[in-house]
Amino acid sequence: MLNEEYIDTNAGRLKILKLLGKGKSGYSYLTENGAEKAVLKIMHDEPCDYYDFGSDKISLELKDYQTLCDAGINIPKLIHSDSEKQLLVKEYIPGTTADQYIAEGRNVEFLLPGLFKAASQSRNSGINIDFFPTNFVWNETNLFYIDYEVNPYDAKWDLENWGIFYWANAAGMKRFLKTGDASAINVDPGKGIPIKDPFKKQISDWVQRYKNI
Repeated sequence: MLNEEYIDTNAGRLKILKLLGKGKSGYSYLTENGAEKAVLKIMHDEPCDYYDFGSDKISLELKDYQTLCDAGINIPKLIHSDSEKQLLVKEYIPGTTADQYIAEGRNVEFLLPGLFKAASQSRNSGINIDFFPTNFVWNETNLFYIDYEVNPYDAKWDLENWGIFYWANAAGMKRFLKTGDASAINVDPGKGIPIKDPFKKQISDWVQRYKNI
């Protein structure tokens, strides 16, 4: 975790404003350089029980970024990468992350057309993206996938069979965000398997309504 107020990069000297979050691969920070805001992602070496990135996360993210661009998925632009310092600087997308809407108990159906479109684009490109709600930002116009993670397509881990269940679990998401207790959203926290049974009817309705977008 970064404890500095500034960090020097080839994209300029960035002032660290706040920690945005920690993912499987790194920590993300909101930064600014003058009037321009950007997201700084610094890779970490912390293990993940159910995911293996290999040894060079930066090269993997750069490859995945190009794959996402080719698939046409809404993502923040890459501004700078540094393999030596193991960091990326990305466009900042202002807005609210989907997990916040979910945890507040809001009706999230206004997000689903963009989510299912991203799922269709992913599937057509032979990939999965990480459909966990923290990876999506609504900027009042479009839904953006703000991570660069990509995996080969596997139906087990696609939106309909995995990710969408987190979008239906409002109480679990609220508890998870407040306490970090993954058992609120997963039947097997160590393997990232979501709680499904209470939400199957809701998910079936969503899939029938939005899957052909």
